[in-house]
Amino acid sequence: MSTLRHVTPVEQHTMSQLKLVAPLAGWATRLEEVPDPAFAQRMVGDGIAVDPTSAELRAPCDGVVLSVHASRHACTLRTPTGAEILLHIGIDTVNLRGEGFTVHVREGQNVRAGQPLITFDMDLLARRARSLVTAMVVTNGDAHTITGRVEDREVSVGELLLEVQGGEETHPGEVNGTTAERHVRLLIPHGLHARPAAAFARHARLHPGPVNVGHKAHTVNGKSVVALMSLSAQHGATLTVTVRGEQAEQVAQELVDLVTSGLGDPILPLAESPAAPVEHVRAPVAALVPFTPDTEVLLKGTIAAPGMAVGRAVRVIEEQPELTRAGRGLLEENQRLTEALSRVRQDIEAMISREGKGSAARTEIFRAHLALLDDPELADAATQELQAGYSAEWAWRTAVEKQVRVLQGLRDSLLAERVDDLRDIGRRVIALLTGKGGSRVPAELPTDTILVADELLPSDLAAVPPGRLVALCTAHGGPTSHVAILAAGMGIPAVVAMGDAALRVPEGAQLIVDGDRGEVHVHPPAAAREATLHAIAARASRREANLARAHEECRTADGTRIEVVANLGRPGDAASAFAKGAEGCGLLRSEFLFLDRVTAPTEEEQTAQYQEIADGLRGQHVVIRTLDVGGDKPLAYLPLPEEENPVLGLRGVRVSLRHPELLRTQLRAILKVKPTGVCRILVPMITSASEMRAVRAMVEEERRALGITAPVQLGAMIEVPAAAVMADRLAADADFLSIGTNDLTQYALAMDRGNPHVAAQLDGLHPGVLRLVAQTVEGARKHSRPVAVCGGIASDPRAAPLLIGLGVTELSATPSVVPDLKAFIRTLTLPQCVEVARKALTFESGDDVRALVMSTWPGL
Repeated sequence: MSTLRHVTPVEQHTMSQLKLVAPLAGWATRLEEVPDPAFAQRMVGDGIAVDPTSAELRAPCDGVVLSVHASRHACTLRTPTGAEILLHIGIDTVNLRGEGFTVHVREGQNVRAGQPLITFDMDLLARRARSLVTAMVVTNGDAHTITGRVEDREVSVGELLLEVQGGEETHPGEVNGTTAERHVRLLIPHGLHARPAAAFARHARLHPGPVNVGHKAHTVNGKSVVALMSLSAQHGATLTVTVRGEQAEQVAQELVDLVTSGLGDPILPLAESPAAPVEHVRAPVAALVPFTPDTEVLLKGTIAAPGMAVGRAVRVIEEQPELTRAGRGLLEENQRLTEALSRVRQDIEAMISREGKGSAARTEIFRAHLALLDDPELADAATQELQAGYSAEWAWRTAVEKQVRVLQGLRDSLLAERVDDLRDIGRRVIALLTGKGGSRVPAELPTDTILVADELLPSDLAAVPPGRLVALCTAHGGPTSHVAILAAGMGIPAVVAMGDAALRVPEGAQLIVDGDRGEVHVHPPAAAREATLHAIAARASRREANLARAHEECRTADGTRIEVVANLGRPGDAASAFAKGAEGCGLLRSEFLFLDRVTAPTEEEQTAQYQEIADGLRGQHVVIRTLDVGGDKPLAYLPLPEEENPVLGLRGVRVSLRHPELLRTQLRAILKVKPTGVCRILVPMITSASEMRAVRAMVEEERRALGITAPVQLGAMIEVPAAAVMADRLAADADFLSIGTNDLTQYALAMDRGNPHVAAQLDGLHPGVLRLVAQTVEGARKHSRPVAVCGGIASDPRAAPLLIGLGVTELSATPSVVPDLKAFIRTLTLPQCVEVARKALTFESGDDVRALVMSTWPGL
């Protein structure tokens, strides 16, 4: 440990040694303690952090100001030895958009050690930032190494903090060889952000000579990630790449080719990027001829929420307000945007407060909207537009649409559905700024309203008065969208991904929405409407009776035990599932803990959430699926490579084994839940027994380390055809198997469940899928392992006799269907189920299978 003393400017660097002093007073701490993964995991570089007691950031050494961040909360210096030093004040301070910061230097300015760089309002940051901790890191660690540091003690401004070795003082004319210069257009939708900047810098560092990148009036070191990001180069920008030294021409061309290829990001040609931001474009509504009133039409889509409804269509049409492009000055426009964001935030917080504990799903959705309002990428993009002279509304819409294009380019249905959340907050902010374009849903609605739209947004449903809405249907959207989740929570049927034909439904048309089959009848005859209303009333009566018996154990009429448990997505779902008679949780999607945040959840945080769920289920078993994210679902704290086809790439267990510490933390959290053994562990996307053995070894190590003697059940999730075919091998290493029929059907039929062109054909009752279920059960029987189904068909009563007949002993369903599902199972006999299941395996289509089930049990 170095001795603390004042360092004079003369001492601060030699040819190979650099001494960095404290840029502000406070407590020196390790980077691992910084509450931001980019610093804590040294993604940006190695260094030190200071929890400040002074409010003025000073230069830690002599150097030149390489960049000052647009939000004024960070700057980078280049030292005479070539080291690049990033000084970053606080965590999430980018969200302040420069408020509370005063910059005293400019880019390109030479500074001396101790010279003021930035002053800041400590009280403001303490109230509005996540942390005041200030990081000082060396961003080009490939050429420089930290050989000494001071930490875990109080320091004063000017006291030694870091010793850095490497590099040497350079002077003009020292580099031998030629100079090559190239110009290239940047076609990455989101500009030169961290990931592509890192890819460029990594390749540039392979060249021993200097590499510089210029944009407009700025030129930076092409080997520095931070410097490249400081260019603020957006889509369509022209970059100038300059390389000096041996083979400069070849290196320059290689770097230009990398930029042209996208640096790992998707490419958006200039022709597809209009000068003015535009909203998502669908088929023109005016070009779609409405269905004639005297002709019944059947539309098919994807089931988003079950149930049936009869009502009248209320069209939801997007009307884009005209936006003023030119701003009235940076200060005024920045103030307008800040106030609008604040008001929207207050509105959402008030909505969450009104919900209380009434709807956990609804609360979580709007909490996600709050997180989007604070997203630093959106803030940066909007700030750049404001600085370019645009109005607040123009800047905000441009920033939102840039992010929308990025998500749309990721080719993942779940992330694409988050686009709706982005558009939702975008529309709400613009409505406040312009005084136009408020709620798209009419204020006055009939009591039998069925909303019909291209796509619906969460705020659309939030604006509907209670008791007015009976169903919804959309041309696009997906079954896991936030609107689908809200509809299920409201107990109304929803059909999505119906295609543009949905936009031909005229205003006021009579509709029957069948959320159980994914069908919408337009202009049905009066007799059909009357029969459906009678069926709905009878179903309501049966549900009341079924709910009264919901807590009884579930057995078939001839005594076969079938466990009916619930799929859960967050702690608030547990009490509701228990109230509806769920006998446990067959699938807890633990992603709710990991998404929409900038740091991984701690072990203690996870344990508390899992314990809350176990308590809500009154000690019944909880099957927790380990983190299931893929390379196309970016987590700020989990760097994963870009993938050409992420659905077939790093997903599920593949990610966990690539990042074992993240998995081990989750395993420890699960093992700590009381009573011991109440939680079972389910591993997603298993394709080989070796993956199960690797996870099993970790579970056993953590179990022994915690002193737990009782065994812990570990299951394999069967989601890919290979796993079903190899079920006998997997069952040898797993305590149970659980079939995820949503992904299994997607992979077996080669149909993307988020693609509206094929989603309606995605059929979990396809005989090919049922044969994979049969193979899974047969393989599990060789080792006496139970098999559960936790996918979508477990919630479909028409699938229950088939699954039971194939040997499935546990169905994990949506909580709302549990009472009815248990009641139906009590009417079945095992021999009858076996006979129907065997016959179904001989059919050619899912429709044939459904017809068989419906003819055998006409009451369904």
